[in-house]
Amino acid sequence: MRLHSEAIEAALNELGAFPIFYGRSKEEILELCEGGQIVNSAHRECLFQYGDHAAFFGLILSGAYKLSCPSVDGEDAIMHFATPGELLAVFVLTQSNPRFPVTATSIGSSRLLKLPRETYLNGWKRYPDQVFKVQEMLAMRLCLLHGQRSLIKAPLAQKVAFLLTTLAQKSSNSLGIITPTLTRKEIAESWGSSVESVIRIMSDWTKQGFIRTEAQEIQNFATRKINRIVYTIYKSLVKRTEVPGFCCVNFK
Repeated sequence: MRLHSEAIEAALNELGAFPIFYGRSKEEILELCEGGQIVNSAHRECLFQYGDHAAFFGLILSGAYKLSCPSVDGEDAIMHFATPGELLAVFVLTQSNPRFPVTATSIGSSRLLKLPRETYLNGWKRYPDQVFKVQEMLAMRLCLLHGQRSLIKAPLAQKVAFLLTTLAQKSSNSLGIITPTLTRKEIAESWGSSVESVIRIMSDWTKQGFIRTEAQEIQNFATRKINRIVYTIYKSLVKRTEVPGFCCVNFK
């Protein structure tokens, strides 16, 4: 893990493009990032461990992090795939002895703006609207978790479709590329299912022409078809079903 504190000033334009810093001057962004560093995480590198003291929080700049925690069977349960623009570990910082509630592991090469806990407690509180933005982000993640819980008794195919379309909606690049790179095992673990079951679903979708697997990538080349499927399955859950452009899920 490499740290670059001087890179924050060089990344001011990039930081200002994230919703959490919308409308802030460069001087204000620097103040909100006091003591911060740009962290480069290698693939599968652990950013922080479940139960460790939470001395920092972070904003994902690129790549993605898998958030997981121990389950009763001893295996890690995947709770969330965090992507650029999302904050990590911020909601525990006001506790007297904050502990990370999950383990954060990089998926592919990722970059994170790492900020000390003291910066949030002493600096961010001077900007009430900044705290409101944090609350809004956490509320959006909570709504997503509620959506996932509502599918707990749904067929696995619906659960996988929900995961992939959710990631598609969060992707903002012009090509519609869905990040992060997901393994079959990670998709299965995110729903507590078997890898074999996920493989069968992906194979069936490929045969129906909804996705195409090529060079370890799942490519949705029939956007209108997949949108109709998503609408049929999730019309009561998913408000936004349009996934613009060519959708590609990095898949191993």
